[in-house]
Amino acid sequence: MTDSYRARSRQGGQAFRLNPRLLVAGFVGAMLAALSFSQVAASIGVAIETFRPLGGSFFSWRAGQRNLALSLYQGRKKATPATLIAAGRAGLIYAPLSARSMWLVGQGFEARKRNDAALRVMTRAEKVTRRDAAVQLWLGDNKLRKGKIAASLRHYDLIIRTEPEAGGEVINRLAAIMTAREGRRYLFPYIRADNEWLPSLLVAATERLPKAEPIGRLFLERKGKAPNLPELDPTYARLVLRLVSEGADDVALQLYPLLPQGSNAALANVSGVVGGKPLTGYPPFIWYFPDGEPQGGTLVGLDDGGSGIEFFGASGTVGNAATKLIAPQAATQLRWRVQQRSPNLQSAASWVATCLSGKAEGQSRASIDLLGDAAPLRKTLTMQLPADCELVRLEMRVTGGIGRDPASLIVSHLGLAKAAVGRD
Repeated sequence: MTDSYRARSRQGGQAFRLNPRLLVAGFVGAMLAALSFSQVAASIGVAIETFRPLGGSFFSWRAGQRNLALSLYQGRKKATPATLIAAGRAGLIYAPLSARSMWLVGQGFEARKRNDAALRVMTRAEKVTRRDAAVQLWLGDNKLRKGKIAASLRHYDLIIRTEPEAGGEVINRLAAIMTAREGRRYLFPYIRADNEWLPSLLVAATERLPKAEPIGRLFLERKGKAPNLPELDPTYARLVLRLVSEGADDVALQLYPLLPQGSNAALANVSGVVGGKPLTGYPPFIWYFPDGEPQGGTLVGLDDGGSGIEFFGASGTVGNAATKLIAPQAATQLRWRVQQRSPNLQSAASWVATCLSGKAEGQSRASIDLLGDAAPLRKTLTMQLPADCELVRLEMRVTGGIGRDPASLIVSHLGLAKAAVGRD
């Protein structure tokens, strides 16, 4: 009995004995799992310091570089030159042909005022790849500081085409270049319809530059029609409005015929219609009717097949119902007919013509009240325009008066004339 129990005890003891092979297999498995985890972490950019000695395949050195570059670029962290150079050289150990590592080294040299050394490193980085936006941006800015505008533009162009995400920063630089006459002439080759970043540049410049005049002069100095792109029409319209509102009337007047929807015919047209169709173009060289305002206007058809403009002003309000810029040339008078009207108590409507450019700059002329009985219906009326004036702003000013409905009138037979044909 005792012997049998001892035998079973020995057999049971052997069942709990650890096998050395199992220990080795378990250790190797754990190591392989850890290495596999480190490779996955490195591939997604998670840096784990424990795996640094194993090299670039198991340690995400790029993550540290990327974080340092972002902090440096966004101004969150001011890295010392030594830190930048060390980070770049560490990356070059793992990947000797890393353009971003060279960029960090170059940034460090630049911070130490070693500009020649920085340029050498950045030039070497560009030879590795021309698709690194940070390297191209540094080289572009460096050439721009040295006055090599054409060369800098080639770098900026390459950035936008290869790294669209970085294009915003470059577009701002291009817009700034536009403000100097010397810079504008280097932009001429890029002002073409097949340049994919041209719309972004013109939109940014029109919305962000303090003055619109440099944008207008870019097209004038280029001496050619502006690219005809449908998506740019709102930008061209905004540019014309800004030029006029900022007092750059001479630039607006010269620019208008160069725009895709602009024409010299519009400059002397006051009817708003050509060949029975509404005149196309950009306000205020075509009629500008305020949208959503108490005063306004619209083109209308007449019973006799002709056309006219209806102007209105809400009760209790005073303001401009419409505005248009005209280049009178040899014309000296404005002519029109009041086709019909619906006045209110104390309402009024009159033309006001103000000279914006020329010897008579600042002079204004006003017509009689077109909502009053002094203006006969369906009879030709005229008003003298300011003499010796190259550009006139014509406005219809309406006082809504007192009433339940807006005061309104329809004007027809609008045109410019050289001689008086009716009463003023």
